[in-house]
Amino acid sequence: MSTSPARSSRVATAVVGYLLGVLTVPLDLFGVFATPIAPGITDRIAEGERTRLTRLLGVRSNSAPSGARAAGYLAARALVGVLGALVLALSALGVVVAVAVVYGASTGAAVPIIDATEPGQVTWATVAVLALPGAVLCFLAVQGLLGVVRADAWCLRRSTRPGQDELAQRVAQLTTTRAEVVEVIDDERRRIERDLHDGVQQRVVALSILLGRMDRATDEAARGELQRRAITETGHILDELREVSWRIYPAMLARDGLHAALEALADRTPIPTRLTVDLDERPPRPAESACYFTASEAITNAIKHSGATAIEVDVERDSRILRLRVHDNGHGGADPAGHGLTGIATRVTALDGTMTVDSPPGGPTIITVEVPCG
Repeated sequence: MSTSPARSSRVATAVVGYLLGVLTVPLDLFGVFATPIAPGITDRIAEGERTRLTRLLGVRSNSAPSGARAAGYLAARALVGVLGALVLALSALGVVVAVAVVYGASTGAAVPIIDATEPGQVTWATVAVLALPGAVLCFLAVQGLLGVVRADAWCLRRSTRPGQDELAQRVAQLTTTRAEVVEVIDDERRRIERDLHDGVQQRVVALSILLGRMDRATDEAARGELQRRAITETGHILDELREVSWRIYPAMLARDGLHAALEALADRTPIPTRLTVDLDERPPRPAESACYFTASEAITNAIKHSGATAIEVDVERDSRILRLRVHDNGHGGADPAGHGLTGIATRVTALDGTMTVDSPPGGPTIITVEVPCG
C-alpha cells in the first residue's frame, strides 16, 4: 500500500515528460535551424531534452550531444515528438469515441449494435461487443505511447554513442591511466614506508631506549623524569600513526562522508581555512575520495610552498558532477606536473573527472576538480 503514492507519482511524472516532449517540437526545430548561427543554443536545447528524459522519464544518460550531433539529435527528436503528438491525438480520439458509444448505450440512442428494450438498459452482449474492441485499441494506444518514449530514449543514446575514433582514443587514455594509477599506488606505498621508517620507527626506538634507561635507573627523580619523557614520546608516536593513517585513508571519510572529513582537515590546518559545502546527498565513495585527497594535497602545498595566509575550500554537487575548488592567496607558481598534483590528477582522471590548476606567478592558486557522480 505504501508504494501506491510513489507509483502514482512516477506515472504522473512520466505523463508530464511525454507531454513536454510533444510541446518542445517547435523548440527542437528552432535548435536545428539555429546551429549555423548559434551552436551554443542548439547545445543548450539538447541538454534540456536530456534533462527531460533523465528526470521525468527515467532514461539513463550522462551527457548530451553537442555540435553537429546535437543538431542531428534535435532533428530526429522533433520527428519523434510529431509521432508522439499523433499517437496522443489518436488515443484521445479513441477515448472520445468510447465515451460517445457508452453514453449512447446508456441513454438508448440509436446505436445499431445495442440490444436494449428501454433507454438506459444495456445487455451483457452489448458490453462484450463494446469492451473487446475497446480493450484492443487501449492496448495499442498504450504500446504506441511506450514506443514513442523508447524511440525518444534511443535517439538520445544513439546521438551520444562514441564513434570509432573516440573509442580508440578512450582505450588509449584508459591504458595510460591504468599505468599511471599503478605507478601512483607504488609511490604511495613507498611514501608510507618512508613515513613509518623515518617517523614512527625512530620514535619507537627512542621510546625503547627511554624505557631501558628507566628500568636501569636507581635514582627516583631520574626515573620519574625518564617516565615523563617516555609518556611524551608515546603521545608523539600516536600522533605520527594518526597522521599516517589519515594520509592513507581517513576513517572519518568512510564513516561520516566528505563534509565531516573536510571539516576535520580544516581544523587540523594551521592556516585559517574557510569551508563551504553544498551537498544535497552523499556522493559515491570514489568521488569523495578523489575530492578529499585533492583538498588534502592542495592544502599541504599551500602550507609548505605558497606562503598563503588564507585558504578557501568549496564543494558543490549538481545532478551529475561533484565539484571541489581550493583557493589560497599565496604567491602561486604551483607546478601541475609536480609529484603530488600528478598523482591527484591521475586519481581524478581514472574516474573520468578533470582537474585544472590555475597558479600564475604572484598568485593566487586555484585548483578545481570535477568528478562525475551520476
